[in-house]
Amino acid sequence: MENTIIGVLGAAAGLVGLVMFVRTLIFRISGTETVGRVVSARKDAKGRFVHKVAYQVGGSEVTGEDTESYDRPLSSGAELPLIYKKSDPECCRSMHEIKLSLAGFGILALLGAAFVVRFLIA
Repeated sequence: MENTIIGVLGAAAGLVGLVMFVRTLIFRISGTETVGRVVSARKDAKGRFVHKVAYQVGGSEVTGEDTESYDRPLSSGAELPLIYKKSDPECCRSMHEIKLSLAGFGILALLGAAFVVRFLIA
């Protein structure tokens, strides 16, 4: 019984990891890479800094808020590699955050699969 419970929890964690991995991968593949320039920084509710970045989309400048937060504010004018949605250019994510998300969610999916094999199949 305990093995079944642990196996089902592993399957649930693996499924969440797989779904989030695929969502992030789709954003990475379908998005457009650019370099953004930090315009300003604000402190969020957790005391971390979120940056407003400006970048070029089709000849016009778009301003969006980076989803990654930092311990210290980046200097105004600093450059960040970004990916933005073609359908909604104001929605952007930093390349660093995307790489970390892909690695973390991929590991979660693999761990979930390992739990299923160990506790449900074996």
